[in-house]
Amino acid sequence: MPGSIAAQVLAWQRRMGGAAGPLAATPSGSGEASDDTPVQVEMLVSGTWVDITSYTLVRDNSGQIAITRGIRDEGSQTEAGTCALELKNGDGRFSPRNPAGPYYGLIGRNTPIRVSVPDGNGGKSYRIWSEASEWAPSWDTSGTDVWTDLSAGGILRRLAQGPAPERSVIYNAITSPLPASVVAYWPCEDVSGAVQLVSALTSGSAMTWTGTPTLASYSGFAASDPLPDLTSASLSGGIPKYDDPSATQVRFLAYIPATGLSLGKVLCAIDQLEYSAGSSQFWELYYDTSTRSLTIRTCASDGTVLGAELQHTLDVRGRLLYVSVELQEVGANITRTLRLKDVATSQVYTVSDTVFVTQLTRVTRVQFGPASRAVSGAAGTSNLPGVAIGHVTVENAVTAIDALGVRLNPIGEPAGRRLQRLCDEAGLAFDWVGDLDDTVPMGAQGKANTLTLVQECVQADGGLLYETPGALGLGYRTRASLYNQDPALTLDYPSGQLAQIPTPVEDDRYVQNKVTVTVGGVSETYEETSGTLSTALPPAGVGAYGGEITLNLASSDAGTLQDQAAWRVHLGTTDEARYPQIAVNLAHPSITPTMRRAILGMRLGDRIQITNPPSWLPPDTIDQLVLGIAETISHFEHRLIFTCAPASPYSSIGFLDATEARVDTDGSELAAAINSSAAAIAVQPSAGADVLWTKDASDLPLDIRVGGEIMRVTAVSDLVTDTFTRTVASSWGTNDSGFTWTLSGGSTADYSVSGGVGAHLLATAGISRRCLLPTVASDFDFATNITADQLPTGAILTGSLVTRCTDADNFYSAQIQFTTSHTVVLVLFKRVNAVETTLGSYTMPGVTFTASTLYRLRFQTRGSSLRAKIWAVGTAEAPEWHVTAVDTELATGQWVGVRSISGAANTNVNPSVQYENFQIVSPQMFTLTRSINGVVKSHSAGADVRLAHPTILAL
Repeated sequence: MPGSIAAQVLAWQRRMGGAAGPLAATPSGSGEASDDTPVQVEMLVSGTWVDITSYTLVRDNSGQIAITRGIRDEGSQTEAGTCALELKNGDGRFSPRNPAGPYYGLIGRNTPIRVSVPDGNGGKSYRIWSEASEWAPSWDTSGTDVWTDLSAGGILRRLAQGPAPERSVIYNAITSPLPASVVAYWPCEDVSGAVQLVSALTSGSAMTWTGTPTLASYSGFAASDPLPDLTSASLSGGIPKYDDPSATQVRFLAYIPATGLSLGKVLCAIDQLEYSAGSSQFWELYYDTSTRSLTIRTCASDGTVLGAELQHTLDVRGRLLYVSVELQEVGANITRTLRLKDVATSQVYTVSDTVFVTQLTRVTRVQFGPASRAVSGAAGTSNLPGVAIGHVTVENAVTAIDALGVRLNPIGEPAGRRLQRLCDEAGLAFDWVGDLDDTVPMGAQGKANTLTLVQECVQADGGLLYETPGALGLGYRTRASLYNQDPALTLDYPSGQLAQIPTPVEDDRYVQNKVTVTVGGVSETYEETSGTLSTALPPAGVGAYGGEITLNLASSDAGTLQDQAAWRVHLGTTDEARYPQIAVNLAHPSITPTMRRAILGMRLGDRIQITNPPSWLPPDTIDQLVLGIAETISHFEHRLIFTCAPASPYSSIGFLDATEARVDTDGSELAAAINSSAAAIAVQPSAGADVLWTKDASDLPLDIRVGGEIMRVTAVSDLVTDTFTRTVASSWGTNDSGFTWTLSGGSTADYSVSGGVGAHLLATAGISRRCLLPTVASDFDFATNITADQLPTGAILTGSLVTRCTDADNFYSAQIQFTTSHTVVLVLFKRVNAVETTLGSYTMPGVTFTASTLYRLRFQTRGSSLRAKIWAVGTAEAPEWHVTAVDTELATGQWVGVRSISGAANTNVNPSVQYENFQIVSPQMFTLTRSINGVVKSHSAGADVRLAHPTILAL
């Protein structure tokens, strides 16, 4: 008879006990619930947390608590956390509608539920803070097994169902909460067709008009619904009686057109109850054409202007303004202050003075656009052409002009700070990781429910939203906080610290190689056109994987949108496997107390690594970011499964001006094949690329990746350099790089080195002298300084660079010709079977050669492409190539070097062509340490060479 299932499982575990990996050792027999470190489940009842742990995990001595939070596998955004468990319900206490139950009327929908385990430091590690979404009582047919299935959800579940706000951002800013000092408030956001501008206060009266305002027509204030245009109307609002104040403040939004107003147009008139005959009864704030600004005057009831006028100097034309008229009693006098806040820039401009008049009384009326009542000075007619007015408040105290904060104009508000504000306004706890100010500037805040507005911020900045496990609230991890993290948890594969095999997935789930970002109707697209995940058709790429996203950003300039699109393409073209699930079991004996604390402390966005993966996987450490967490807690285990995505897109993030920045070339490759132990390699730019690797020792070491092997480069040098600092006769000796020059042509006496110069004595006209170096490469980028010690007579003197040289009659040459007319000419030619063919030439403009004047010659061959340039030594290198050609006749050659010759008719006596500072700058030589990541292999010529960890520019 076969053994029991339990016996078979135990036998299987014994067999696997010595294996490496996640199935290594047998887990201990207890999880969180049955030892000295129990799980705790609590429920909020009548304002008190009640421990209900004894009712969990006890049904048939089995069951489990299942928790999820964050982003689920293949999800795109954070979802509401979930908590599911069974509660023993024999007495009906967890049946919300059971009148006999002790919790009758006290539990039900959205009852707070929280689950915690010991954090290892003497406190609690909350795993979820949730609200009950479903109570499902169940029982067996005998009625002896009675339980309730409890389902709870994180705060995102409720927020997703919340309504959109009815009023604008600034309306809510003024009224939530409404300051006690406000005695009148007219939002002026009434829709077209309204017959009056209603008060936002239950005790307030409506504002009426004379003429016909164009309601809901001006939308320039981002925080407000559309406001009325007063081109054909004036407004008047009465104010309910209140006690005489010691201060009066009137504030409102105003837009004055770029063309300004006519002299004396009254923007606002403020009436107060007359204190005594001849004292202040009203104030007029009018437009002054001389200052292009606003002026305050104080008037008695008969229109007499009392005292001096207070002039502002800020040009108000075309500005979005928050206007504040402030009157404050100071003894028997009144201090007048006019503050103009530029809504777009948040700058505040203030003027103030003191008027020696009688006291303040309560305000009875405010008007906008009335005809002036002053009997002297500038006087304007009614109505305000092109002016929009709104959000008028009257207060009996002077408050800070910045009291509304960013809600006066949310454009430019950092995404993280907006998230914080939204949670505060919704009464939610808020937590964060990173610098909230180091997040992208947001655009205007629309009318949407809290969750929609929150997700708008998350989408714009690209960080991670999470539900706070220790309180009912939200948290945000900024995108910048994901950059360049140290691992929060490192697991060793052979040590059995994994609860299941981490299976890599190679799929196109998150591929995006062409992304269009739209902001405010303006769109920009970024496309990855090269590489294995580019839009190129297979096999060169994967084809186009497009995405279109609309963001709410403060700016819609092309650069901002391109950066946003490029960052998303960067994330969508990560060419590596992802590990959707990495699992650990806290009950496993391999989990040390320190590791347990680290696991319980894992947050969304933390970095997790698995070292020493098995040999059939890539040798690099598995490096992932945690996007979501699923937990199961039972009598036997506490298993956590981390939903992950590659960490590499957020690693090596930097800025170009940072000293640690490492920016890859446009492409490079091995110039020659290497075996598995070579300690030096030759590297050259790939086809179509020119950029060379740094030779600066302060930039080294750096890691490169070749064919999956990571190598550490400790030095980069030119393939060959020769500064000619030696003294040699009848030879050129050995250059600085240790290579010996091979001589050809003329006699040995024609060759010498001294004083930093390598010389060719052209004792016989028409006979070339050559100094060459053997090579197996065909492509070079090299340069040298060249001159002649005499002015040529009879025929030219020349010095040149040659490559793909087989013998004296077969090579390519870039030649400097010093002519008898004293010009300097660059000639690109080939010599094949002793026949020379000119491929191109260039005469240096405005140059008259004088003996011993040095010119630098650079010659580059790449496949069939040949390019050459020339410039005077001591001047900047010419940015352009002066001669270019395409030729396929000479594909290979065994020699590279220099060649000098005089024309057959040359009559100079023993002229000398001299060379300085010879360099072969490409291929470059890399000195390195092999197999940094454990890969040992040979590599063929043409193998791709790139930085193993290039700096990725931050968004």
